[in-house]
This record gives sequence, structure tokens and C-alpha cells, in this order.
Amino acid sequence: SNTSDTSLDPAEGRSPSKPDTSLLLIGIRPKSSPLPRRKMSFADANGLSLVQVKEFDIWDVPKLPEYDSSEGKDKVSVEYIISPLNFSLPLSREVLFDKVRDQKLELESIQLLPGTTILKGVIRVLNISFDKAVYVRTSLDSWSSHFDLLTEYMPGSSEGLTDCFSFKLTLIPPFGEQGAGVDFCLRYETSVGTFWANNDNRNYMLCFHQRAKECRDAQMHLKFQKHMLQKQK
Repeated sequence: SNTSDTSLDPAEGRSPSKPDTSLLLIGIRPKSSPLPRRKMSFADANGLSLVQVKEFDIWDVPKLPEYDSSEGKDKVSVEYIISPLNFSLPLSREVLFDKVRDQKLELESIQLLPGTTILKGVIRVLNISFDKAVYVRTSLDSWSSHFDLLTEYMPGSSEGLTDCFSFKLTLIPPFGEQGAGVDFCLRYETSVGTFWANNDNRNYMLCFHQRAKECRDAQMHLKFQKHMLQKQK
């Protein structure tokens, strides 16, 4: 018979009598097809200048869009302060320990970390249980909503009868012309019960706002006066 044998080679999986064009790799240039040559010409060979010089008048020098030479020299960063609205700190040591003894915890200090919008506070608790957790319940919308912030134990703060816990609360500007109101109270969870400190049922209220411009100007004027007096000595 003249019929050709087209059986598959079991080792290769393809017909040995016909080339399998499906094995061509796309993107490989055949050897018989040389790479195109690039032409190169030089400007001076065509009578052109190798260097092109452009003169700028001082007023025509372009400015980079992201840079403004008028900014940054005398720019003063925004400064924020906190104002307690219905409480005052620090308490005397006697008053502080009386409150801790009576209600098992009390706010010892609160401050705004310099150059930031981060509130840092310290809470002192009565050491009535080894297992304990202290939370700051906080509201930024007059108690329409709230969240609980877990505090951290401060190593080395124990005085035998008391321990200290600290917390940090970051507020994100802008705060508007009236500033931001922060309301909070303290919760102390122990194996013998849960205790609260809420500023005699009024909660702790803070106003967080930008320092008034006139205050900054007065401080700058005072610094300038001190500088001139030191220069005269």
C-alpha cells in the first residue's frame, strides 16, 4: 500500500513523518532573517551645530511647579493646645490618693505632646487585683458615639498600693474654628469588679484647638526682645 504511516510516536507524542509547526516559539527571529541595521548620522556632517545655546533673561527663567521660593522661609507650623473645660490638673498628692482609694482609679495627668496632635494621659489605679485592665471611653461627638481605648501598664510605676497606666489618643486636624471637643471617662476592670472614674458624674471634657494667632505673635515679639537684649550685652 502507498498509504503513509501517520501513527504517533509514543515517546514524542507527535507524527514523525510531518514537522509539527505548533512547536515554533513566538518572538524568536529566524537565523536567516538578519537584524535591521540602524543608520547613524552626525549633526556636524550635515552642517548643523553640535551644541545649541539658548540665552535666558533673568525674568524668563522657568520655575519648577512644585517649588515656591517665597514659601518655607518664615513659615510657622500650626500649633495646637488643649484646654480642660470642667476639671483641673495636677491634683495634690493627698487629693489624688484619696480619690484612688475611694473610686479605685483617677486621672493623674494629661498633656499634648509638643509639636503633635497626640494626647497622652496617665491613670493611677488601686492595686486590688493582679489581673486588671484599664480603658478610656472616649467620644468626639458629645456621646452620640464612643470607643474604648485600652491603656498600657507603665513598668516601674507601682508604689505597692497603686499602679499607673498610660494612653495616647491621636486627633486628626482640621478641627474647625471652634476646635474639637473630647469627652472621656475611665473604666477599671478587675477580678473583683468594674470601677469607673468620671469626674464626679460630669465626665472629663477637653477642648482641642489651634493656638490663637495673637498669642503666637506675642511670643515671637517676646523672643525678639530677649534676643535684642542679649545682643546688647
